[in-house]
Amino acid sequence: MRPCCNRPLILALGAALAVSACSGAVPEDRHSGNKAQTPAPAAVPQNAAPANKMTPSPGPQTLSSKAGGLDYSYKWPAEAAAIPALNIWLRGNAEKLLAENRAAAKEAQVEAKANDFPYHDYSYEEEYATVADTPRMLVLLSSGYVYTGGAHGMPIATAILWDKAAQKRLATTVLIDLPRFAALAKKRFCAELDRQRAEKRGEPVRHDDPNELSDFVQCVELTKQLVLPVSKGGKALDNMRVVIGPYEAGPYAEGSYQIDLPLDAGLLATVQPRYRDVFAAAR
Repeated sequence: MRPCCNRPLILALGAALAVSACSGAVPEDRHSGNKAQTPAPAAVPQNAAPANKMTPSPGPQTLSSKAGGLDYSYKWPAEAAAIPALNIWLRGNAEKLLAENRAAAKEAQVEAKANDFPYHDYSYEEEYATVADTPRMLVLLSSGYVYTGGAHGMPIATAILWDKAAQKRLATTVLIDLPRFAALAKKRFCAELDRQRAEKRGEPVRHDDPNELSDFVQCVELTKQLVLPVSKGGKALDNMRVVIGPYEAGPYAEGSYQIDLPLDAGLLATVQPRYRDVFAAAR
């Protein structure tokens, strides 16, 4: 049976968010990003198409391919490319995702031909941006889009927290006590979510509105979303960002939500002691 839609995985190092109109299943082989260590780089496929293009290090990197019914693009910034271990992992992950999506596109084309229905090209686009580059930490957040022939595609968001001193990836939960943080930030988080909902919908949120799905008017569980630290001052991690995918806080048409929570003395108290010097109060 042809899948009704794509199944992108929105990864947080400490919180995994899967969004799909079909189901909430999360492929287990994509959970390696949750480990607080540098995963082994994915193997480079032996049959990589000549159309693949990789820009030389140490500048911004791009792996792209437009062939075989798949439009693919994966990019990461110079800050990440300048770190050899991280650059190797990103390159390996780019090749792995290309191989997976190419295989899925090929399978869909065979199925479409066998069942005499049209095939629409698959696409996968993901680009990382630097959201924190402090003396100790580099934090990347990706944005993108994946389409696998359904009614519409879905956005992608992936977080990478890199400890420069330890030369490894970290989970958000290694840096902060996430349940405690969520409890302390809940009032501010929910208020900001409702403010953004009202802005998108053109009217205030009514939590008791019988004409709305309860999930779209109630607050969402912060710990189940993509949570990562960001730096707005440039010298330390001073905000926590929460990214909420479609269907979590509102209908698909509203897209994703992004909420930044400035760190104050209370929220800083949830930082794990050994990483206290990496954080600072927002100004």
